[in-house]
Order: sequence, then C-alpha cells, then structure tokens
Amino acid sequence: MSARLPASRPASPRRLRRRYLLLALVVLILVVGCLAGFMVLVPPSPYTPLSGQNPAQITLLALGDQGSGDLQQWRVAEGMEQVAESEGGVNMVLLLGDNFYGKALSGVNDPAWQLKFERVYHGHWLSHVPFYAVLGNHDYPDSSVVELDYARQHMGSGRWQMPAPFYTRDFGEVEGRPLLRVVFLDTNADTAGRQGQADFLQTAFAAGPAPIWKMVVAHHALRSSGGKHGEDAKRLRELLPAMQRSGVDLYLSGHEHNQEVLVRPGEPAWLVSGGGGQTLDGLRPAESADGTLFAVEQHGFTRLAFSAERLQLSYYDPEGTREQSFLWARSCPWMAQGCLKQNGGESLATNRATGQ
Repeated sequence: MSARLPASRPASPRRLRRRYLLLALVVLILVVGCLAGFMVLVPPSPYTPLSGQNPAQITLLALGDQGSGDLQQWRVAEGMEQVAESEGGVNMVLLLGDNFYGKALSGVNDPAWQLKFERVYHGHWLSHVPFYAVLGNHDYPDSSVVELDYARQHMGSGRWQMPAPFYTRDFGEVEGRPLLRVVFLDTNADTAGRQGQADFLQTAFAAGPAPIWKMVVAHHALRSSGGKHGEDAKRLRELLPAMQRSGVDLYLSGHEHNQEVLVRPGEPAWLVSGGGGQTLDGLRPAESADGTLFAVEQHGFTRLAFSAERLQLSYYDPEGTREQSFLWARSCPWMAQGCLKQNGGESLATNRATGQ
C-alpha cells in the first residue's frame, strides 16, 4: 500500500502579497531601466521650429544654474512648458550658465546631454524652440569646450545654440528695425577678455538699424541682493560703462540661485533668474533704498514678452504659478528706474501662432 503524499498547503495571503510586491518591484526596475537606457542611448530627433509666429512679438523664458539633473530641474522644466501653453507660446529659451554641474562633460555624446538638457526640456513648445546659452563658472574649463562643439556640430535635437563664448543675435522685426537685440557675454573671461567684450558690446549695439529693445545676457550677476555672492564690483566697473553708453535696457543673469529685480538710477534693469535646478542661495536683508523691487529665494524661471510698445516681465515658481509681474512702456522717457513698474493686473501678451 503506497504512502500518501501530504497535500500542499495554499500560500497565505501575506505570502501572496509579498510575492506580488516583489514582482511589481522587479517590473518597475525593468521599466525604469529601459526608460533610462532609452533616454541615454537613443538620440533625440532634430527639432522642427514652430511656424507662423508674429515677428512683432518676441516671448522668451529664461533660467540659469539649471544643470543639476535633479528632480528640481525637471520640475522647473514642466512649469516652463505649462506656462508656454497657458500664456500664449514662446519663441526661445535663454540658459544663463552653469549648464552642467558635477563631472565635466567628456564629449558631445556624454549621457549628461540627455539627462540635463535634451530630455528635460520637452513638450509641444519646448521641443520646438532654440535654447540660447551662455557659459557659467561651473562650465569651465572642460565642459565649456564641449558645449561649444555641441552647438557647432548641430548635435542632438539641434536646439542648443552657442556659436561662440560671446555673440549677438537679433530677434523679431518692427518696421525694418530689430525688435530685440541681445548680446550674450562670457563673464568668466579675465579682465582683458571682459574689456574686449565691452568693446564688442558697444560695437554690436551701434550697428544699424537700431533695435527697439537692448538686452545683455551673462552668467554673473553684477548687482544682486543675494546672500552668497552679492554685488560684483570688479565686473560692474568693467562692463557697466559700455552698457550705459549703449543704452542697454536689461541685464539678465544667473549665478545667484534665486530670483531678483533691481533698479538703480541711469542703469539697466538688473534681472536675476538663477533658480533653474541647483540648491538655492539665501538673500541678504533688503534695504528700502537699494532699488530691490523683487527678491525671493525659490526655484523657477522668468518670462519676458517684448513688443514695440512694451515689455512684460514675469517671475514664476517651479509649478508655473506667477509670483510677480512688471510692465515697461517703451514710450517711458527714463531708464529702468522710473519705467519698470509692477503690473497692476494687465493680461499678458500672447504670440500664439494661428493653429497652434
């Protein structure tokens, strides 16, 4: 007579839940691994610029100190796409330096290009506009060469624009005049190099026909309420006279990891938008007479909308919530102090193309 085998006992509910959780974890790891591999190994498609945008309206988003690759950088990027969609489109993005933190770029095929730029800024709008970049101190020395090569070789999506360490571009047109002329500087240069760029700046803004708006973009903040770096007296002495002689309206920078707007008599508006993704810097206590119109320690980005009649300037948090807005009428006869006013609720200008 054969012995009977004991009947197998069914797995307990607790054991089953443990198996399912383990299986789900394995699946999640595989999915994340596949996505990471796709992001790093599969190059993005060449971008297709949006068509039909109004040349009499130029809207841009600006942020610096963004190249951390952390979740915060991705959150800010999502907020940028939401604002572009909800507030009427965008023509370009300006990157204000410190584009890659951490290990220096090894070349134009370094995976950091995907994880800190190409895959971060995506969507209906951000995937289809150029990104004009300047160099920050964390991009030097090795990454700076690679960033220039990436632009010159039209690598990746082709959105990365940095033809030289410093350069100039015109945007938009109104009655045969550029709506906006931007001079992009490399403020990491030594004293002689910055003096050469001051001369370049004056020559660029003197070239005709004269632009309606004039802006300088660089990494280092020259005037700031930031608690980490503060005002940069040396660079200010080297660059401010050239900007004043050229009638520059705005100086836009990062370096301070916060958001600021400052005005001083006879000077450009000093805009800081350094909350793109890296750890935040503090702010020193503002004084009533120091010309600080806005200063917050938060991540986020800036929106500037130019027309022949006005500039609308707005600051946003990472979720795309508008924190503060300013208005500058082009007919105002003074410089930033006296002309740049808090926006009292006027709706934002839009340049959404027909059919977008």
